[in-house]
Amino acid sequence: MAENNAGNEVSGRVKGIMCQPCFNNNKQTTADKFCPTCNEFQCLDCSKVHYTHAFLKSHKLVNANESKTKQGSFDMKGLDQCDQHQKVLEFFCEDENQLCCSTCAIVGHRKCHSVVEILKVAGRSTNTKSTLKVKMEEVRQKAYKIVDSIVSSKEKLDEDAKEIPVKIRQMRDEVMKMFDELEVSVVKDVQSFRKETLDKLTIKQSQNEKYLADITAYLETIDDVYQNGSLAQQFIVEQKMKNDVDVLHTNVDAECHDLKTVTVSFDFDETLKLPPLSVTDYIPGQLTLKSCLSEVASTISPVNKAMILTPIKSIDLKQKKDDDKEPYYTGIDFLPDGRLVAVDNKNKKLLVYNEKLEKAGSYQLSYPPQSVVAVCDEEVAVTSANGFKVRHSQC
Repeated sequence: MAENNAGNEVSGRVKGIMCQPCFNNNKQTTADKFCPTCNEFQCLDCSKVHYTHAFLKSHKLVNANESKTKQGSFDMKGLDQCDQHQKVLEFFCEDENQLCCSTCAIVGHRKCHSVVEILKVAGRSTNTKSTLKVKMEEVRQKAYKIVDSIVSSKEKLDEDAKEIPVKIRQMRDEVMKMFDELEVSVVKDVQSFRKETLDKLTIKQSQNEKYLADITAYLETIDDVYQNGSLAQQFIVEQKMKNDVDVLHTNVDAECHDLKTVTVSFDFDETLKLPPLSVTDYIPGQLTLKSCLSEVASTISPVNKAMILTPIKSIDLKQKKDDDKEPYYTGIDFLPDGRLVAVDNKNKKLLVYNEKLEKAGSYQLSYPPQSVVAVCDEEVAVTSANGFKVRHSQC
């Protein structure tokens, strides 16, 4: 029976509605049944699973032609409307690969050779659905990565911002600790130096106080003998004290020449001295805001997009009075300062243009140049097909 009816349409089969399980398996089979629970059109073979599996037996199948109106339950949200004529899109122009409403088909595509109903071409391409979904999934994954990267970047930025005052406080604590240790060490050295110096000064003071006592006693004796003693007694005292006074004079004179004022101080090295400026004028550090390419960006391949080139400036190559032939440029290059150099093969010339493509100079060559390469600011290399030579020229 199956073989005898193979060429006939099965009762209930609706032309134009395809079996969705078959379509997902790259097969084109007309649908016979519709399962409202599965929300899916199926051919007879695919619908048999409802009778073989217990959990599907509660599904009530209906003929596909009876449920044809149910497929419109999906809200197209205006996607099935023509943007120009606000009519339902019913046709597809295969020549221009464009959806059309009835007005578009008649007015805009009347000269096209293949304008067909959408229902006839909807099931042809089995790759469009999967390709579109894969591409959209790829875009979605990239968008997820971008959002995750931005969130991570924001979190890292917040962490870095919080870390800066912590780092400054740590540096302040370390500096304070260093100064505390410095104070203890320097004070210890100062006390040791002070004690040693005071001991020396005390000895020096005691010695000079003894000199004072001796001199005072000598002066009292001399005053007394000059007032009350005889000439002989005065002479004896003078002779006796003469040597002692000379020694005292020598010692005290030496002490005067060696007299010093002892002080102690502490100065910081120049590297530790801060200028007398407020912190708004001088910051002993550097705040850096850096932006670098994320690792995520290096793993994401760029989405292809159309490139639009806009002409900025152009020149017409016209034959001048000093040209033997119509110009024929066989090579161009740019100097580091932005000037353009070109070689005219027909007229054996090297020409220089500024940023506005205005002629800035020309050089007559003795050979037909082939190409030109900028070597440095004022030097180019010109190649010649004649003998395969490379010559250097200065601009």
